[in-house]
Amino acid sequence: MSPVWWVLGALVPLTLFFGDWRLFDRGHVAGGGYWGRDFVNLWTAGQLIRAGELRIIYDIPAYQAFQAGLFGPLDPHNYSYPPVTFPVAALFSFLPYPLALAAWVGGTGVFFAHACRRWWPADLGPHWLAVLTPAALLNTWAGHYGFLLGGLFLLGWQRLDRHPVQAGVLFGCMLMKPHLAAMIAVALLARREWKAVAAGIATVAVLVAATSLAFGWQYWPLFLFDVGSVQSAMIDADGRFFGLMSTSLATGVLRLVPGPSVATAAQGFAGLAAVLLVLMAARRPHRTRDLALLAATCTFVALPYAFNYDLTAVMVAAVVLMVEARHRWQRLAAGMAFIAPGLGMAAAYASVPLLPLSLIALAAAQWWQMRRSSLPAGSATATAFNRQSAAWG
Repeated sequence: MSPVWWVLGALVPLTLFFGDWRLFDRGHVAGGGYWGRDFVNLWTAGQLIRAGELRIIYDIPAYQAFQAGLFGPLDPHNYSYPPVTFPVAALFSFLPYPLALAAWVGGTGVFFAHACRRWWPADLGPHWLAVLTPAALLNTWAGHYGFLLGGLFLLGWQRLDRHPVQAGVLFGCMLMKPHLAAMIAVALLARREWKAVAAGIATVAVLVAATSLAFGWQYWPLFLFDVGSVQSAMIDADGRFFGLMSTSLATGVLRLVPGPSVATAAQGFAGLAAVLLVLMAARRPHRTRDLALLAATCTFVALPYAFNYDLTAVMVAAVVLMVEARHRWQRLAAGMAFIAPGLGMAAAYASVPLLPLSLIALAAAQWWQMRRSSLPAGSATATAFNRQSAAWG
């Protein structure tokens, strides 16, 4: 993998870091944000819990007023995460904000690097380089869940063949951002991984029940309906900054074509194609590792709502394909997907949907690679091949 890809991919993330540092004023940074960006929401929620004011967490005007009392004037924020995240927020709220941010990014970063040990190609150097990919840098800048969710995704797939119950528990913990587990469900059901499916459902049930008993059942409907409608409205970014970070084909098309009909059709077609790719791959004797990486990419092809800092596992998919690809066009597709989390923001500013198109190209290149390397169904070699998770990397 050429260092040029790393340089190109890091340009925009490092520019964002520099812009915030240059305009840093007692925590406030460029564009009405605060250092750590979205981590202010996690820390604010923790303060609400400790203050006994959890009732306003999904009341957007009251939440913003409380947050302004903590940080001063900020651009509008809202808490967009389910009640299962409340214990995490409460835990980090015991630290002063700068220490909490460092612990959050550092702790989840170490977790993600550990999860990448068996996935990261040895030819590319130590596995901790995974926290320096473009999406990882953006996740650090944004203070988001990308390291935590990416680590759960990779560890779950790594354990699937030999420890399916553990895999299901790890997948169930992705309830913190449930839409990011959509393709996991498709793949597990297609492969009839019933132990993992049962463990995942049980984990979700336990998490919902435990957080509901601890904090109250009423917050789940508020999250699903009130917050859900706010977040779905963000698919049409209407020129706002967060739209530059979107992985959604619908958001990209809306920049080019007014009205929802074309964008909805494009997103629907891409989503259906992504589901079919994962279904076909899951029904053939491919390596679990390869299916997992395809599912990672197809998740973001299918979702109408997701952002570039969530692409931490997709970065692993891109570097693996760059190392293993048979054809130059596949390596080019992987390289473009690798740099697209950053440069896609600049392209989106010019109304070019580089990021969603690069993800589509990466999924196609991954599928082509898997199609060429599939084994005869039911063969002893195929059975053994699917049990090699302990030998990854």
